[in-house]
Amino acid sequence: MNILGVIGDVLWLLALSIMGGASRMAWGKVKDVLVPMLWSPSGKTLWRAPRAVALASVPTLAFLLSLWLLVESRRPAELNVAIILLCVRAIVAAIFAVVHLTQVRRALNQLAAEGQIRL
Repeated sequence: MNILGVIGDVLWLLALSIMGGASRMAWGKVKDVLVPMLWSPSGKTLWRAPRAVALASVPTLAFLLSLWLLVESRRPAELNVAIILLCVRAIVAAIFAVVHLTQVRRALNQLAAEGQIRL
């Protein structure tokens, strides 16, 4: 096992724990309401989903992608390929964490503005 693979694993663990923490915090605030998940560029809500789907879909997708990237990072490769794969893993982990945090924040703010939850 190479050190670059371990660094990539740690970055994914951090990103997944951030997403899990955000979902856990929002889980306690959202009870029996449909959570907004998708918005148009103008800000109109296009799609709402049950709490479990809304709060677990992005972290689950990120986890599955992290498993695939983990397997790919364990294949023998040259150093420059390993460095590129580490960079890809780091950037994709960060993107998923930011997207999930933004989605949760926006959904909670919208539900609070609608009076369906209290923050």
